[in-house]
Amino acid sequence: MRFELIFIFIFYLLFIPGESTARNQKNTTEAAKDIVKIAPLRNPDRGFHLESNYFAHDMTNPFRKNEIFPNGFIEAREKAFDSESENLTLLQLYVYLTEWVDKDISQEGLENIQVIFDELKKHGYKAILRFAYNWKGLDASGGESEKWILRHIDQLEPLLEKNRGLIATIQIGFLGAWGEWHTTPLQNDFTAKSNIVNALLKVYPEPYSIQIRTPDHKNRLNLDNEKDKTRISYANDYFTAGEHSHAPGNDFVPGSQWYRQIERESPWFFMSGEIPYDENTEWGLAALIDPETTLRILRDHHYSAFDLTQNYQLNIKSWRNIKVYPELLVKNNILFSEDYFMDEKGNRVNRSFFNFVRDHLGYRLNLTGSSLKTKSKKLLYDLEFTNTGFAAPVNSKPVYLVFIDESNNVKREVRINADPRDWQPYDFNKQSYQPLRHRLTGDIPVDLAGKYRVGIWMPDPDKSLQYNGVYDVKWVPNKNLSQWYDNDGKYAVNIIGEVVL
Repeated sequence: MRFELIFIFIFYLLFIPGESTARNQKNTTEAAKDIVKIAPLRNPDRGFHLESNYFAHDMTNPFRKNEIFPNGFIEAREKAFDSESENLTLLQLYVYLTEWVDKDISQEGLENIQVIFDELKKHGYKAILRFAYNWKGLDASGGESEKWILRHIDQLEPLLEKNRGLIATIQIGFLGAWGEWHTTPLQNDFTAKSNIVNALLKVYPEPYSIQIRTPDHKNRLNLDNEKDKTRISYANDYFTAGEHSHAPGNDFVPGSQWYRQIERESPWFFMSGEIPYDENTEWGLAALIDPETTLRILRDHHYSAFDLTQNYQLNIKSWRNIKVYPELLVKNNILFSEDYFMDEKGNRVNRSFFNFVRDHLGYRLNLTGSSLKTKSKKLLYDLEFTNTGFAAPVNSKPVYLVFIDESNNVKREVRINADPRDWQPYDFNKQSYQPLRHRLTGDIPVDLAGKYRVGIWMPDPDKSLQYNGVYDVKWVPNKNLSQWYDNDGKYAVNIIGEVVL
């Protein structure tokens, strides 16, 4: 839930932790003495995300009218939330179409939205994108209608197509306070809601997912193509680990029908969440939620992204001082690689809850063994790997083997038959919390001569980003794998071995 920033500001000034909260903060501070930081691995379509809000008509922040784009954008958000060195790649982007609730979006408005996308690309980010009208909240109506929402989706289609590679997912939005599908004139009109969802599914096609607020909303939709239900995912805007009094009907509470439904569906789509603001109000969350329960939810619902901003001062900051270690993860059936808890000298260390979540949202690919052989101008490859993230790489990526010569030039790109969306962390059907052992094997013709390094290259499928190494998927460096970057920034390659051809 979102509340106007003036209330947040007042809360920050007045809030004093209660006795139990203070005690928890003291305990976590003491635990922090045993924590060793680990550098983040920058990857697209996954991880912690920041948040920015803009009116499309004048590029101001609805909640801070003196904050005009690019103020309040990525660099400012990174600084405000201590994340300049966290290698983040996602921004939850609220674009408010309030000015045009009952008329066409102006050309200037469309151009303003494109300016934001251009800046996303400059920063190597993608958007978790939401359009909305009502920024005022629970006691106001945005005045939105099916007619004009459908017209606006039609107007936005060329812009969404042009920038498809810069969108990690689209949150259905449009309806209600902050686009959260409540407090809307269309509250009980599921014919209109179905038409809006069908329109978005068409302009943001397979294999990408769009996010809805709750399973009840999804279950009542009438889709033009029922197969599209598999790519309607969820944005949990009230993540409280089921511990808030208002969690039922808002959060996806462990053990509930909603929880079980999302557990079944979530391996195949982009899942994200955010904790309510740390306010001592009816809808706020002014308490620390249980980290072990949080980990299990992130695992069960295959989270790819999680918000840093809304409960940053309380819960998120506390995560930096909570100790995570293998025994804790084993007890809770959370996947990890042994290498993650080793320092550069091979000593066993503890990590922070913040770092562990940061590094395991979405996918985390670990090469465990490889064999490269040459025969009759062919490369025979056999690669074994695990994914210890919470999710598969749900936004499809092509997989290539590339050959890099001794002058550091890529001489061949050969696409292999692989779909990373199948690289699940564990067997969710059996609820067997053991890492699945994945394998890539085959042979490819290579008409080359000489010594070459061989690597896995996973670029963005969008043509505008294919040769932008910032958006390439990086596997975890370990004894089996290293990373290589070209001087022009076109490639980020995961080196798996050398061959002589």
